[in-house]
Amino acid sequence: PFYGPGYSLLSALMAMHKRRSKPLLAAENGGSLEVEHLDAPPGVVPELSRSVAHQPLPPVPPCNLSVGAKAPITLVLFYQYVEPLWTDKEHREAIKTVLHLAEKHAIKGRGRCAREGLNCSLTGTPLGVRAFCEALRAWNSLFNETDFKLTDGIDAAKGFKALTIRKTTELVAYGLGGERAPSLASSSARHVEAIEYHQMMAQPNTVIIDVRNAYESAIGHFAPPAGGAELLDPKLRQSREFPKWLNSEETRDKLRGKKVMMYCTGGIRCERATALLGQIEQQADDFKTNGVVMVRGGIERYMRTFPEGGYWKGKNYLFDRRFEQVPELKGKRDLALDVESSCCVCSSLWDMYRGQHKCAGVLSAPARKCDVPVLVCDACQQAGAHNRTKLLCPLCKEGYTAPQQMPALPGEQACAAAGSAAAKQGASRKRKRAREAAPSSRLFVGSLPFVVDASMVREALSAAGCQVASIQWLRDRKSGLFYGSAFVQAETLEGAKAAVEACANDKALRLGKRKLRVGYAPLREGEAWPPSDYVETPRPLPGYSM
Repeated sequence: PFYGPGYSLLSALMAMHKRRSKPLLAAENGGSLEVEHLDAPPGVVPELSRSVAHQPLPPVPPCNLSVGAKAPITLVLFYQYVEPLWTDKEHREAIKTVLHLAEKHAIKGRGRCAREGLNCSLTGTPLGVRAFCEALRAWNSLFNETDFKLTDGIDAAKGFKALTIRKTTELVAYGLGGERAPSLASSSARHVEAIEYHQMMAQPNTVIIDVRNAYESAIGHFAPPAGGAELLDPKLRQSREFPKWLNSEETRDKLRGKKVMMYCTGGIRCERATALLGQIEQQADDFKTNGVVMVRGGIERYMRTFPEGGYWKGKNYLFDRRFEQVPELKGKRDLALDVESSCCVCSSLWDMYRGQHKCAGVLSAPARKCDVPVLVCDACQQAGAHNRTKLLCPLCKEGYTAPQQMPALPGEQACAAAGSAAAKQGASRKRKRAREAAPSSRLFVGSLPFVVDASMVREALSAAGCQVASIQWLRDRKSGLFYGSAFVQAETLEGAKAAVEACANDKALRLGKRKLRVGYAPLREGEAWPPSDYVETPRPLPGYSM
């Protein structure tokens, strides 16, 4: 069984040692059981390395059955890819279903839903989270394959406060959404359990790739033993750079003829990354590896399997309110000795991202702000020694520029050929409509974040000299969901013109990282504005965000 932090890990270790010589369940195939003996190293908990795919979910540890506002909660991390892709209708239905089930079981958190599947980080009561997972399995048998990674005993203060399910083109932003994506079903990459992955790191003629962003790798990474695997850091500012790094000749030289291992936080980034490497191999006659593997369940499950750390060094960066994860049985002194990262202001050792500090570096290819998280120590924050406009990440300090050439993949080529003409026609029609639209004080504003409120929109447009009288959030007619657009009534026609001209002149009205689309939205013949039932709400609810 799987035991969360609420269960005594020492008890699990003692129970494991008593059963060391007994066979462990390895696979289930057509009703017959195959068992294998795992020679687990000391300090390892094999029970914690097992996937729950096609298995009953673990029961709630008795110590986590309490109720109340401050009772411990449960975190679930999971992803599920879909092949063939969901249709547009199935995609909309999936979003509605996830929102409905989450509301029914009082689940909060974040998720991405694309035609290629679902990826979520959610929190709720121990029973509520398990009921939600079982409801997904009941709705679509595909989720029987899902490895729901449950963590019980989380402090209630670290739970998510709201639910947001974003409609996206891909689960990981590699720039390979939809038909462009390399197939997972045809990939020859293997999933291996944490114990086998650990053993492979000691093997020569092997490379291990950290598929995460550089700011994640900075505070923690695998450190294979001397004579074992060579660790490769792709130096990613964002996932979209990974296909280009993998396609570079320098990277191919390092991988050619080697056994390739990949890892990420929970496994999802490795799924597409390993399949991508396989397709690059198929396309190139002079480039072959000696096999590709990924660790099942990612760093998260490796740490559970090796609670004293194994070959892991540092912290596992997390995208939830826990912020980071460390090996549970590793001592504070050893954890302190693991720290390699430093404050970007004073260069003292530091490994905690707090305060939402971002890199102010400007990249040239393509031209954009770097904007990745940077480390600022408590002393520099308290002393006010940091100027947010001058903070630089390690990559910008060294002047690193990522490779720019995407691999020539079959799906990419087919989509490019099919979409080029359609894209040109569509862009031409949009420009024509924009030119012909009569100036009006009502505006259409698109590309809004899914987590947005009226004050954010007013502030963004005010920066262009447009004062807002009212906002009407727009929702999809079929699904009823908010997709990031609104009608905005400007107080004056001059203000509306200022907002449209600002966007036309590439001054880029933004909300966070999002570049807003702003255009005139003149009233149609006979249209009543505002609608008779119009009531402005602070946020676009109900819809994507709940």
